[in-house]
Amino acid sequence: MPDPHLDALVAALSNAGSGETPLDTLRQILDAMPVLVCLMDRDRRHIYGNRPYLDFTGIPLEALVGKTIGDLMGEETFRSMQGQAERALRGEPVQSEGWMPGRNGLRYMVRMHAPHHGPDGAVAGYFVLLQDMTERREIQDDLFRLAYYDPVTGLANRLLLLKHMSDYHTMGEPFTLVIVDADRFGDIRTSMGQGFANELLSDLAQRLQQSGSFDLLARVSDHAFALLIAGECDPVAIERRIETIAGIVRSARTGSGAAVFLSASIGVAPSGADHARSEDVLRDAEIAAGRARAQGGAQHAWFDPDMHTRVVEQVRLEYDLRRALERGQELWVAYQPVVELVTGGLAGFEALVRWNHPERGNIPPGVFIPIAESTGLIVSLGKWVLAEACRQVAEWQGKREPGSSPLFMSVNLSTRQLIEPDFVEVVREVLQDSGVEPGWIKLEITESAVMEKAEQSIQLLRQLRELGIKLSIDDFGTGYSSLSYLHKLPIDSLKIDQSFVSAMHQSEENRAIVRIILDLARLLGFDVIAEGIETSADANLLRALACDYGQGYHFARPVPPAEAEGFVRGVLPWRDGR
Repeated sequence: MPDPHLDALVAALSNAGSGETPLDTLRQILDAMPVLVCLMDRDRRHIYGNRPYLDFTGIPLEALVGKTIGDLMGEETFRSMQGQAERALRGEPVQSEGWMPGRNGLRYMVRMHAPHHGPDGAVAGYFVLLQDMTERREIQDDLFRLAYYDPVTGLANRLLLLKHMSDYHTMGEPFTLVIVDADRFGDIRTSMGQGFANELLSDLAQRLQQSGSFDLLARVSDHAFALLIAGECDPVAIERRIETIAGIVRSARTGSGAAVFLSASIGVAPSGADHARSEDVLRDAEIAAGRARAQGGAQHAWFDPDMHTRVVEQVRLEYDLRRALERGQELWVAYQPVVELVTGGLAGFEALVRWNHPERGNIPPGVFIPIAESTGLIVSLGKWVLAEACRQVAEWQGKREPGSSPLFMSVNLSTRQLIEPDFVEVVREVLQDSGVEPGWIKLEITESAVMEKAEQSIQLLRQLRELGIKLSIDDFGTGYSSLSYLHKLPIDSLKIDQSFVSAMHQSEENRAIVRIILDLARLLGFDVIAEGIETSADANLLRALACDYGQGYHFARPVPPAEAEGFVRGVLPWRDGR
């Protein structure tokens, strides 16, 4: 039965005139509110709606009264609000939110169902207050997409992957993570452009999505994707999946159909009891992908704990190396003599950096130099070595035996140094600061570094030669040299790699290789330094082949400056044994 008190209220709200100022004012206030307000009776029929509510439904008040939400917005909306209405009629205020159909399409509304009590205190009906949160919800959705999705591929990003992994971890559900890291992607982007690279990534993402069942595919870095596979790890099935993925990567192309050869380093890490956090699995999978890349790329690796130990060790060494460069105390330069083979006299030295760690002792260059290369520390380290070597050779020139030729100092350059835009200027400053004669300095560059970008290398070498310094190709014969470029290189020396020197006595064929290198060098006007001379037999054979210079343990190991100064002053122990 209709409630007379509600009837009176509705009549007052609907028909308030000049004689009923308070109710008329109340109605004006309700109409001016941005909140949608309606009043329902106990049978969930409309009694009143303010102007925003009428605009939302598109129905005038006289047509609204007596109709239910189902009559206006459909039975689905009516049923979705049933629970809230029943609770409001029991006297409980209820708040909920969701999409509702309105006059202008679906709108995201926050609803408050509040009971209305009659004069006797009983619940006579309920108010529904609705606030349109569509724009705010759309902004929230946009922010969610920005926070959790990659804008280029549309895939989940690293944060959303971590969230899914955390959910699995919390529930104790096992999973396996596969990282697919595209090899040489930086080179492709540099040479082909960002647009081409983005198209390639989008195509790869689409193909990976279609490759089979997995729980989530995410882009986790600039050129890496992650596949989250739920359930106990099945190595056989994972290996099959990896073969499929590798094939997809190889067939990647842009939306316009342009193809490029692409491979991937793939890392696999199953979750386990030893993972305290879900992100540890992602760390392990990325470490495994890094191992696959370090082994040449285009292959895959399963994570094992030793990989993590090595990575942690590298991080610690990187930190310690940075500190050593800042303090300038633990690093020092050793000098290995370069001997004139015919006379046995001292021709110069090669400067070799050494690291005396305060806790670990002497750390081999083969351990810390790759870390310096991969982290970019080699740039500052190389500058420090060059400056120290220049200072030292300038000091030693005045301590030579009277009438002796000036010593030269060989200093190795890394590929990373060669691509520094201000490298030539750095060398110029070091020469000026040390006061060394440029002709005393010989910079050694590996054959592979030169030939990787031959035209750019030739231009750089010419700029260095203009400073007056000498240049040498290190490890000649081990790279991928091209004779068409070799004669164009503005260099002074070739250095025969120790692998050729040590093999000379094994066969006539190996000796012929060394002879050919020497003949080629003479033809092009270069002198030749043979490294890795271990025995007097090595030295005698190279002397017979008219090799210019040699260095190796047969003459002396790399030694500290104080010991090397003895060689400078004419104390040459190898002369007696040659």
